[in-house]
Amino acid sequence: MSRFFVNPYDDYDQSKHGNQLSELINYDLVIELVKRCVEVIIRETKLPTHKSRDDLYVGDAGIAFMFWKLNRSPNFRHLFPCLEHATFYIKKAEATNESKTMSKSSSPIGFLCGKIGILSVAAVINYDLNKPNDTAKEITSILKALPVAKTSRYDADEILVGRAGFLSGLYWLNQVMPQKPISNDMIEDVCTALIKRGRSYAHNNRTPLPLMYAYHESDYIGAAHGLCSILHMLLESHWFAKTDGQFRNISASKLSDIKQSIEYFLTLQDSEGNFPTRLQGSNKKIFHRCHGCSGAVYLLAKSYLLFKDDKYLDACRKCAESVWRNGLLYKGPGICHGIAGNGYVFLLMYRLTGEALFLHRASKFAEFLSTEQFNREARQPDRPYSLYEGLAGTVCFLSDLLEPSKAYFPFMDVFEIKYCEK
Repeated sequence: MSRFFVNPYDDYDQSKHGNQLSELINYDLVIELVKRCVEVIIRETKLPTHKSRDDLYVGDAGIAFMFWKLNRSPNFRHLFPCLEHATFYIKKAEATNESKTMSKSSSPIGFLCGKIGILSVAAVINYDLNKPNDTAKEITSILKALPVAKTSRYDADEILVGRAGFLSGLYWLNQVMPQKPISNDMIEDVCTALIKRGRSYAHNNRTPLPLMYAYHESDYIGAAHGLCSILHMLLESHWFAKTDGQFRNISASKLSDIKQSIEYFLTLQDSEGNFPTRLQGSNKKIFHRCHGCSGAVYLLAKSYLLFKDDKYLDACRKCAESVWRNGLLYKGPGICHGIAGNGYVFLLMYRLTGEALFLHRASKFAEFLSTEQFNREARQPDRPYSLYEGLAGTVCFLSDLLEPSKAYFPFMDVFEIKYCEK
């Protein structure tokens, strides 16, 4: 059974499609889609029968993030009382989180699926509301998790509940808050723990690369649970700030282990441009952000920007070709395993190359979300209004489509500096 719709669109042809934003993007359609999605989200999530979760991934914090993002968009901030809605949903998330018993509490350092993500979104909402005391309080609460994140005894490294996710939250705070509240030393402590744990697992399990990690006893390599997002988060650290063209903040051994791991990861790309879900024993063809080429592309893009080796850009192009062929997923509109998440690949490639081809492709993925075929045949996600599975993530993609020079997948920007420059 196919996992994706047959792509009905012609690929980019400059003579037909032009190369200006106004020619490539149907602004009216995108704005109408956003309005429609936001109306549905508000209506359905405020029903007494709606079952709320608290987290960024599929909970109220993710919807709060969506409204925060819309508030920063010149195309949408005047269409909705964005910060008012953002405050409503983040307070709901905080209340749900506080009501949890200790036995049901989430990861102490979890960002996408934990309290750290809720606190981070609350911090930036209060920052935009000019509430510095509340922002400072939330940053302080986030940093209380640092001792757990930097000890090698905590047993999760991936992006949902582990160290990589914790790092992505710290980087995002530094990215969107001009004063960059997270110090390089704090980030280095977590990165060092990641290196130590990756080396230990690779050594004990005799893996063919110097850094490797496991999640629930599986050696995943995809962005949701595995290797590529962990390596990406290491590359975002101040270790990779250049001085006179050299990486002078990182030891030769750490640099070697990270680069060798990326090199081995690259060898896993198949002839279609995709990647397996696990290091060993998996031949699944999954074209998702969470498992597959549409998540791997962020590590490859960051590697290209840092190491200036065209093989990484070539690998990114192969990912994008695979997504164009296979990325209109039946699973729905979301950003984790849906069409919006795959559309983000083209926005990344547009920023990376400036080529109109990729903006055309992103626009067509957005257009497909409005088709009768998609609305009739696509599957309903478990959390249909959420950031990662549902419409809130779709809104983020559509909003970014209208500002493609600034677009980035939530918490995975490869272009902005996220460390403190000394």
